[in-house]
Amino acid sequence: MLTHRDVLRRCASAYGARVALTGPGGMVLDYEALDAETDRLADGLQRHGFGPGDAMIWIDYNSVEFLVAYYATAKLGMTFSPMNYWLRPHELAPLGELVRPSVVVAGLDHLGGAREAFADQGVRLWVALGDGDPSGCVPWAELVDGPSTPIDVEIDETMVHEIIFTSGTTGQAKGVMRSQRARILDSFGAALAYGLQRDDHMLWFLPQFHIGGGSVPGQLLVQGGRVTILRRFDEADAARAIAEGVTYMVGVPAHYNLLFESGALQGVDTSAVRGCYVGGSVASRRVFEQIMAHFPQAEIVHGYGSTESGPHTLAVRGQAFLDHFGALGLPVPGTEVRVVDVTTREVVGPGEVGELCVRSESIMLGYLGRPDLTAAAVDDGWLRTGDLVRRADDGYFHLVDRAKDMIITGGENVYAKEVEDVLAAHPSVAEVAVIGVPDDVYEERVVAIVRADPAATAPPAHELIAFARQQLAGFKCPKEVHFVDDFPRTGIGKIAKQELRVEHGAAGDRDR
Repeated sequence: MLTHRDVLRRCASAYGARVALTGPGGMVLDYEALDAETDRLADGLQRHGFGPGDAMIWIDYNSVEFLVAYYATAKLGMTFSPMNYWLRPHELAPLGELVRPSVVVAGLDHLGGAREAFADQGVRLWVALGDGDPSGCVPWAELVDGPSTPIDVEIDETMVHEIIFTSGTTGQAKGVMRSQRARILDSFGAALAYGLQRDDHMLWFLPQFHIGGGSVPGQLLVQGGRVTILRRFDEADAARAIAEGVTYMVGVPAHYNLLFESGALQGVDTSAVRGCYVGGSVASRRVFEQIMAHFPQAEIVHGYGSTESGPHTLAVRGQAFLDHFGALGLPVPGTEVRVVDVTTREVVGPGEVGELCVRSESIMLGYLGRPDLTAAAVDDGWLRTGDLVRRADDGYFHLVDRAKDMIITGGENVYAKEVEDVLAAHPSVAEVAVIGVPDDVYEERVVAIVRADPAATAPPAHELIAFARQQLAGFKCPKEVHFVDDFPRTGIGKIAKQELRVEHGAAGDRDR
C-alpha cells in the first residue's frame, strides 16, 4: 500500500537514527522519532474522538509540527487542509465552509483570526501551537503527550487526504483534493527527475500551505535524506543553514534575489550546495547568473507544476537547463503530457501553440464540492492546465502564456479579478484593470490601472492601496496605481489588457 503510514514505518525501520527533520526552535526528529511522534499525535486525536472522515485545518508559520500533523492525519484517515496565514478572516471563512473542520490547529499569531473565520462551523477541538494556554484550546504539547502506539486504522490509499486551496484564474476558491498515493508517487517521480540522493540535505522556507509543503520534503524523506525547515524566509537564517551543510535549496526567484541582495552570504562557504531548485515561471537570465555565481558547485533545477497537476510535472536541470534556457522542461517520470488545440481539442504537433494537458497518478482527485468544475478541468483522465505552450522538436516544452490574468509575486499567486473587484468598489473608481509587471526581486508586482469616476476627484494612489489592504492579504494588493483617461479596448469594448501589459512593461525584456 502506498500510504504515508506504511512509508514512515519502513523508513523508521531502515533509517532509524538518521536525522529526518530539523526545524525552528532547534527541534530535531530522526526517522524513528518522526514515526513515533506522528503516532502520538494520531493517538491524541483518537482520544478526542477523531478518525476517518474528520477534517483538520492548519494555520501557522512553517514548522516540523506541520509535517507531524500531515502524517498523523494520514495515519488516521482524516483530511488535512493547510490555510494561507496571510488571508483575512473573511477570506478564510468560505474555505472553512467547504472543509467543515472538526479540528483547527493554529499558531498563537493566527488563533484569533482562525476563531473569527471558523466560528459556527462545527469545530469540536481547537489546538494552540506555541507557548501559552489560550482559553478553550488544547495545547499542542498536551495533544502529543501520550503513547506512541502504532495506529491501526484501515486506510484507502486513493481516498482524499489533503485539500489544498487555489483560486485558479477566476479568483474563486477551490479546494484541490489529493490522495496519499498521488503524493507518494509524486515524491518518487520528482526525486528521479531532480537527481535527489539519500545524503542530500534540503533547505525549505517556502510557506507550507502551498502544494509543495507536504510533497517536496517527501522527495528526501522517502529515501532517508534530511530536511531543514525555516519558520519563515529569512536571509540570515538561510545563510546559516547553508553554512551548516545544506546541499539542496528550494525557492522562487524572489527568495534568491533577496538572499543575494542582503549580503547574507558574504563569507559563507557555499560549496556544499549542489542543487538550486527554482520554481515558478522562468525568470530573467540575470537571476540564474547570480545563482551560478553564488553557488558555483550547484546545478540549476527548474520545475513546472500546479496545485491540480501536482508540483512536479515538467523538469529540466543542469546543462540541459542552460542549453534550453526558458524551457519548462521534459515530463517527470510517470507523467504524460500533450498539447491540444484550445478549440478543437485535437492534439497539435511540435512548434504549434496549444493548451498543456497532463495525465498521471499524481493529478488531483477533483475540486471539493464542485463536480462541475472538476468535469470542466479533467477530461478522460487528462487535466487541462489552462497554460498555453509549444513543444519544440527536441521534446522540450516552452511556455507561451500563463493561465489568464494570474500574477506571480514572491512565489504567491494573485488573481487579477479578485483585486479588481475590491478596487472597483471604491466610490471614486469607474473602471480598473490589474496586471503584473516584471520585478527584479519579486518576479512580478501587482499594478492597478484606474479610470476615475468623472464625477469624483481621483483618489491618491496610497488611498486606493490602503483601501485594498482593508480587504485583501498584503501580497495581493497593488504596489503601484496608475490613472488613465480611458483604456485601450478590444473590438467589443473590453479592456485590452495585453496592450496595457506592453505599455507598462509587462512584456519587457525577459528571456523566454
